Amino acid sequence: ARAIEGVVREVLEPLVASSPRVAELRGRGAMMAIELVRPGSLDPDHQAAAAVSAACHREGVLTLVCGTHGNVIRLLPPLVIEDDLLVEGLGVLADAIAALS
Repeated sequence: ARAIEGVVREVLEPLVASSPRVAELRGRGAMMAIELVRPGSLDPDHQAAAAVSAACHREGVLTLVCGTHGNVIRLLPPLVIEDDLLVEGLGVLADAIAALS
């Protein structure tokens, strides 16, 4: 689980700094979440989360939209996932988020 967290943080933490749509990457171990907001604010953006989830689904990556406001994408990959598959899926997610901006 810690190894998965390391890979997730390596791939997704740059989005926190570079994308105005990402408020936070949080979680521990394999259970991580990325929170999407309206640019320039911390207002939840459920439409962005739905769009990202749909884009991921079109590419064959299943995501879970959750949170009180429906603006959080939760990640919970299997503990036996291989690093290359995890990185590929996270790349699809990162590309979908980047396409929002």
